[in-house]
Amino acid sequence: MTRQKIDDQRKQQIRAAATRCFVRRGYSSTRLLDIARDAGLSKGGVYFHYKAKESLFHDILDAQLLALQERWAADVPPDLPADRALAQVAANHLRLFVEHGDEAKLCNLLVTMSGQIQEYREKLERTFVEMRTAYAEIVRRGVEQGVLSGDPQVVARGIIAVIYGLAAQASVDPQGRIPLTVEQAVEQIMRLAGSKA
Repeated sequence: MTRQKIDDQRKQQIRAAATRCFVRRGYSSTRLLDIARDAGLSKGGVYFHYKAKESLFHDILDAQLLALQERWAADVPPDLPADRALAQVAANHLRLFVEHGDEAKLCNLLVTMSGQIQEYREKLERTFVEMRTAYAEIVRRGVEQGVLSGDPQVVARGIIAVIYGLAAQASVDPQGRIPLTVEQAVEQIMRLAGSKA
């Protein structure tokens, strides 16, 4: 195994431990020592990769955004009708919160911190713009195909509101579950998008 691969695996181990600590203790109450203990490493082992928890948190957010982008595109054939593509992309997005309960809590922590730290607010806004753009493009195609209706930008904002509203509810659920099944949530999203099916 190459040194780069070992470093990447170690960083992933640290990010996973940090995510658990941040959602359990909160950002301001988490120390690098807490993260090191959770990861089963020395503080120096964490410090070698991350000099401060701020850079670690940024790295977690970047990794989360990349995972989200990969989910959006996962298994969605480009020739799929827009209504089916929308259902699949929304289901992939929601499954991220279902399969990784800490993701919803991490999202809500970022929303909270974005009110206090300009960098996080900018990162959150960029993320929402990318999501809105992706959803609006699918809705636009659906309107052209006659299978969806409404203003694509307005519908995209509504879809994001539904998904992150469910994530907010999951963050206060003791088991971290969204209050609807993925199928129920997708059904509501499709109604919001004026699905003709």
